[in-house]
Parts: sequence; C-alpha cells; structure tokens
Amino acid sequence: MVVSIEELLLDSARRMHAAKPEMDALTEQDALQEVQLIDVRLETLTSTAWLLFDCRQAIQLRIPNTAVLVVKGVRRLVWSGEEWGRGPRTAWNVVGSTPLAREGIFSLKLAFFPNARLELEALSAEFFVGNVPGLSDAPPDFVEDEEETIRADMASWQSTFEPVAATFLDRVT
Repeated sequence: MVVSIEELLLDSARRMHAAKPEMDALTEQDALQEVQLIDVRLETLTSTAWLLFDCRQAIQLRIPNTAVLVVKGVRRLVWSGEEWGRGPRTAWNVVGSTPLAREGIFSLKLAFFPNARLELEALSAEFFVGNVPGLSDAPPDFVEDEEETIRADMASWQSTFEPVAATFLDRVT
C-alpha cells in the first residue's frame, strides 16, 4: 500500500500495518535517538497531534527513513527551545526520548540538540515507521543547501509513504 503520510494517518485501515519496529517509540526509552523532528501538526478540533521524523541518522531506527508519531486525546503539548543562530533552519535532533504509559495517559518527553524540549500527554498513541521513496541516504545540509534542495529531500505530510511497521497504544489503563 503506497499512499501519502497524511492519507495513511486518516485511513481507518491503518492498523493493518501493525508489526513491531526495530525500536518502539511508544514503550522504549531513547528509541528516537538521533532522529530529526521535521514537523508537528496539531489539530485542536480532534485533539490530535502528528509528529514527523527523519530517521536517516537515527541510532535505533536504521531501516526506515521516516517515522510518524500520532497522539489522540491530547491533554498537553509543550515546546520550548532556544534560538539557534546558524541560519533560518534548524535540524532538531532527538538526544533523548522517554515514553510512559500510566493511569490512562501516554506521555512522551523529547530532548533535542540544539537545546529544546517537547513534552506531550494524550489518551492514545500510534507510531509508524517506513520509507519515503527518493530520499537520499543522508538528510540535506540545513545551513548550506538552498531551500528548494532541502524541501525536495525531506519528507512532508504529502510525501508518498511505504509503511514497514506500526505500533498502537490505545487508551492506557
């Protein structure tokens, strides 16, 4: 099944991709180490957040080039970061990820280089790994490359996506 990332996340049959990835960001500490956070989408109407990651430099996730984390029933989403004075774009590399499922809530704390943090709490979570065809082996250089080159070599919500594995954490009890 080849669809866009956005189409996959809206597809009611997306659970057919359930299979354990190399590391599960929903249950294993530091599963997202050295992935780059590309985008965060928050839909307040449905209390849903989508986080899009580039995995080409990941330590734990070596097979896929892209990962997506979806949280539903968002109760908290906090981003804090410092200005990184090396140009208009920043590669936010995960240096630590701590998931926790307890008392009906899934929480995730992400620490980034350069200095930033993302923390969220939600009622359920989904984690997808797979490949966006046509990406190079390494991410583009956010400082030296032109905007057009960067965008052409990064996943987006409209990118074609070939899911490899997915895990689901329904309402945590």
